[in-house]
Amino acid sequence: MALVVFLGTGESAAGDKALQGGVYKSFKENKNNDLTKLISDYYKAYAEGNTDKIQKLATNISDEEISYIKFYSQYIEKFSDMEVVTKEGLNEGDYFTSVKVNLKYENIDTAAPGLDFFYVQTDKDGKLFINGLYDSFNQENNIYEMDTNIADLYSIYIRQQDFLDLWAGVQSDFAEALESDATLKAFLDESLKEAHVQWNQEYKAQVEQAEQEAAKAEEEAKAKAEEEAKAAEEAAKAQQEEENAFKGKTDSKVNVRAAADKTSEKLGSVEKGTEITIYGEEGDFYKFDYNGTKAYIVKSSVKVSNGDDTEEQQAENENVTITKSYAKGDKITIKSTTNIRSKMDTSSSKVAVAYEGDTVEVVMSYAEGWTKVKYKNKEGFIRTDLL
Repeated sequence: MALVVFLGTGESAAGDKALQGGVYKSFKENKNNDLTKLISDYYKAYAEGNTDKIQKLATNISDEEISYIKFYSQYIEKFSDMEVVTKEGLNEGDYFTSVKVNLKYENIDTAAPGLDFFYVQTDKDGKLFINGLYDSFNQENNIYEMDTNIADLYSIYIRQQDFLDLWAGVQSDFAEALESDATLKAFLDESLKEAHVQWNQEYKAQVEQAEQEAAKAEEEAKAKAEEEAKAAEEAAKAQQEEENAFKGKTDSKVNVRAAADKTSEKLGSVEKGTEITIYGEEGDFYKFDYNGTKAYIVKSSVKVSNGDDTEEQQAENENVTITKSYAKGDKITIKSTTNIRSKMDTSSSKVAVAYEGDTVEVVMSYAEGWTKVKYKNKEGFIRTDLL
């Protein structure tokens, strides 16, 4: 049992009489049965290593302190001869609480006298609890930040003569206990210190391992999310390709490539007159279905069906006179595969491909010979003469 003397660094409590509470008053012997029971239950749970119970009696108990209690409690047989004195805390219902108590270790005859400190508060329901921010463990290890007003009051509290007298008496009793029992002295000076060092090393190793596992889990979750996003993007792209697909037929035997490059891996070849499904264009190549796999074939070896530029270019070359005109909202049934363009230009990109039997809705007809249509929630342009 060791009291860690914590000295507050702020000036608020020392300089403001309104915040000093009862720290200048003499100790009061505790007569509050609820407070006595709270401290007694805490010590009982501590000796048993019952951290679940402790967390019901005290707030702000860190994971590190929980680990320490489990370690330390294995050496404790019991706490006894508890004497509790109090002073008023910062707020009404707060208590600076000093507890003189004997700590009996397992298999050691002599108990070790000690002096503990608790900052006890009252919750909104009138129930007392220990605020673990101000216990010796947190004061020594600075795990959680303390309220400076209470910390500064505590620095005044431990400088009062009645406290100093109480502390001196406990120190004297502790020294006598060590002198009278060599086994107790050896345990505290050697065995317990060595065990504490080992616990500290093991705890740090556990924390490091937990952090590594958490970082690994986070990386795996991130990778999985990226993989799922990529898969969704590829699925959306594939769906769009399917929607915009059109037919073509080879006009000669031609090689099939793994990429849109004449030097890429050759996957095989297709014979002249083979009908293929085309999903897109990349430079001089068409992307098409080759035995269930997306592959590439040179454009020059493929004659596309009515849905490709050829029909539009042919219509343009034949100087077809555009006489058709449609009103907004007209529904038109497509008679043959037709490209829907992003602009009124046969060289512009395709928005979609409409097939025989599909229906488009007219948005507006233009004098330039194009009609803007809506098709499957997409809008684009079709040469009016193709409608």
